[in-house]
Amino acid sequence: MTEGLTDLTVGLLLGGLGVSACWGLFWLAISLTGVSRRTCSGAVVQKSVLAGLLPLVLMAALIWWYEGRHGFTPALGAGLLAMPIVLVGFALRQGPDGQRAGIHMVEGVRHLMHELLGKHHGCGGCDHEEGRGGCE
Repeated sequence: MTEGLTDLTVGLLLGGLGVSACWGLFWLAISLTGVSRRTCSGAVVQKSVLAGLLPLVLMAALIWWYEGRHGFTPALGAGLLAMPIVLVGFALRQGPDGQRAGIHMVEGVRHLMHELLGKHHGCGGCDHEEGRGGCE
């Protein structure tokens, strides 16, 4: 019983760290593009590197510690899959305005990407040109 709980906990940790690492590496790609376009600073790249590599280092340490003792078990696999499933569940719940929470998240990510990549820097924003062929 204790080994199964340990396996599940390690799987949850690895799944969460994996999601965090993917998120950090995603923003690393965006920030590197922003730096090459001179629309964001190198500090954003440094933070993205840290957000992507720190979870990877923690995952490697946890795998090194865990694999020497237990190996891969079904409880570990269930733990690995649990964190992405939880995130999908949170994304599918409805927000106060009736939209799914995942839609709000995607819109926020899109806005931040546009800011970092300088999409609307030349036009001063496209709110006044919405629906009339603005920068979109």
